[in-house]
Amino acid sequence: MTDPLLEAELLSSDAIGDVIEHWGFRKALGRVWTVLYLNTEPLAAADLADRLSMSTGAVSTTLTELQRWGVVRRVWRPGERKEYFEAETDFWKMISKVVSERERFLARSVKERLDQASEMALALPRSPRSRHVVERLKRLTSFASVAEAVLDSFIHSQRADFQKFGNLLNIARGKAGVQGKAS
Repeated sequence: MTDPLLEAELLSSDAIGDVIEHWGFRKALGRVWTVLYLNTEPLAAADLADRLSMSTGAVSTTLTELQRWGVVRRVWRPGERKEYFEAETDFWKMISKVVSERERFLARSVKERLDQASEMALALPRSPRSRHVVERLKRLTSFASVAEAVLDSFIHSQRADFQKFGNLLNIARGKAGVQGKAS
């Protein structure tokens, strides 16, 4: 006989696993986190392995990675030798940690490399081609700066402020210095 609640748990864990995988993480991270999130009590790694039909090694590796991201924590139970785990339930806390460590790092790296490329292009003798490249690099750098500012704002305020993207149409048109809202 099948357990409808377990089936719902597995269906949802696969759905969240798909989302997590789409974001570039391993699907198992989403599956394990979801099962922990849906349970009222912390679970042992062996229980997770059984429910998700995963090897204990795969569950152990997944739990270690989830703990590193701060979305799962180890829970001590008095008198128990097993390790138990529970999910972080604060979505903003989880999302801001990932954004801070992953997307913010990427945005900063992109901006630094675009700055370096701009310096290289500016050092070249002036020509129509070099002026074109410098102008396009300025636009890309402006976009990267705005993206970095939006990510920083999101991390600090826990809300996305897309008003900073208001001048992106101007940036795309080559009017990076123009302030104001896009129409």
